[in-house]
Amino acid sequence: MVTYRKDTQAKMTRTLARFGGRAAIGLLALVLFACHKAPVSGPAAETPATPVSPLGYAKTSDDAQVSLTLPEPIKLYPDLHARLYSEAQAKLSAFMDQAHKDRSEQSADGFPVPAYYHNINWKLSAQSARLVSLYAEEEDFEGGAHPNSTFRTLLWDKSANAEIGTEHLFAAGTDMKPIDSFLCHQIEAERSKRAGTPVNQAASGFSCPKLLQSRLILIPSTLGGKVGAIDVLFAPYDIAPYAEGPFEIRIPQSQLKDVLSPEFANEFAGASVKAQALQDPDSVNDQAQ
Repeated sequence: MVTYRKDTQAKMTRTLARFGGRAAIGLLALVLFACHKAPVSGPAAETPATPVSPLGYAKTSDDAQVSLTLPEPIKLYPDLHARLYSEAQAKLSAFMDQAHKDRSEQSADGFPVPAYYHNINWKLSAQSARLVSLYAEEEDFEGGAHPNSTFRTLLWDKSANAEIGTEHLFAAGTDMKPIDSFLCHQIEAERSKRAGTPVNQAASGFSCPKLLQSRLILIPSTLGGKVGAIDVLFAPYDIAPYAEGPFEIRIPQSQLKDVLSPEFANEFAGASVKAQALQDPDSVNDQAQ
């Protein structure tokens, strides 16, 4: 309500005295209405909404269950966050539509199957002064003998505010045969460890992969703001039978120093601080026993 000074109130009283009866009452009502005028409301008075940065998405129907999880630090990169969220939401929505179509046809044919599911879990592997490395663990079930699982990796250039291919980490025209050979030997060593017997990759029926054609993630360094190593992620069926599960193979600094691109070489230094990004298969087996 508006507060008036005493001299103002006196003037109002004299003014009202000139009017008689109903006229004075009407004028007084107008004055009181002005004093008690309601505060302004509506769009002009609304506080601007705070932008929402969802880190998850989930939906369930009779035919499918889907979910998306994003890491908290991704909020620092709005364009990257918006892209991964919108892409995943569209992908999962299409998956649910397909699940409804498939299961309707299967039920009509007398072969009902359990509900489908598809889960996407993005994780941040490492950051340097310029680069952000992420990977997604994806698992889906579409009525087969077992679920399917795969990886997706993404390398984000902070300075360009854009994704770059991991091949740009390496100098153009560099001979990658030595590092490809190292990668293959590390795969054989890991497969031999799991099998309890020597495994030759070529003889096993699975070829040796090429580093530049593989899914790569960065591993943090003992030096802040630097990368300590590169890990290569392989999903089931990539380099071994499904029963052997996923693989994570490390490429240490000693193997990288001669093949890195001059543009990104300064992002690498020190030693890796993380044993591995994926869960240890042995620990999974121990928990199941």
